[in-house]
Amino acid sequence: MIEKITARHNGKIKLLSAVSTKKGREKYGSFLVEGKRMVSEAVCYAKNSINFIAVSELFVNNNKELLNELECTGLKIVSVPDSIFNSIADTATPQGIAAAVSKPPAAEPDVEEAERVLILDGVSEPGNMGTIIRTAEAAGIEYIFIMRGCVDVYNPKTVRATMGSIFRMKFIYLNKYEQIDKLRQSGFKVIASSLRGGIDLRENRDKILKSCSRRAVVVGSEAFGVSDELLSRADLKVYIPMNGSVESLNAAVAAGILMYLI
Repeated sequence: MIEKITARHNGKIKLLSAVSTKKGREKYGSFLVEGKRMVSEAVCYAKNSINFIAVSELFVNNNKELLNELECTGLKIVSVPDSIFNSIADTATPQGIAAAVSKPPAAEPDVEEAERVLILDGVSEPGNMGTIIRTAEAAGIEYIFIMRGCVDVYNPKTVRATMGSIFRMKFIYLNKYEQIDKLRQSGFKVIASSLRGGIDLRENRDKILKSCSRRAVVVGSEAFGVSDELLSRADLKVYIPMNGSVESLNAAVAAGILMYLI
């Protein structure tokens, strides 16, 4: 049974509106998921974390079969007027379906069995963060370490850009650069991308792979790259060779190259 909501001050409406902001996500411990594809991913991989699903009246009229499938899951579904749904949606052209999903607890920093992890240092653009998370899953990365200064991984734009990987990747949040030293002590070689020196990744890839079986790849911010504090803790600095007059790559592109080659 779909609950019909018409009042803008309803608690569920307020929650959906709030979790589109970082402050709201921290307060309620939930995040916003929008669109058919992403809600379906949430149902498949995070069903028990879904607080409720909200749909617009137009969506109800045009998606009877999908709604029947969602009702069969036993999840709470509410319908709201189109005007209210559009006002709380984060997208420019809302698809008429969204969900409030509880954030999972941060992964315990137990990487004894891991061989490849990713460290993100100052990645601030939501779309880049989401693309990196999606690529990390595809490349077989086991954990993503999020350093202080990165954009919230549950930012709505980031969530959409992950195309569902947000529900499957494990995140570990680090506040101090000293915590990277623990990775090194557990046998990881920290390999940082650098715009200011280092070795050519293309020419030295085989040598790098032979020198270590456990690798932590570091990707820095779009504007400044990896911070000096983290670079000073890296075992190895590498750069991606570029032709022409190109000085740098988009952070998500650079991260993808590094994750697939190292």
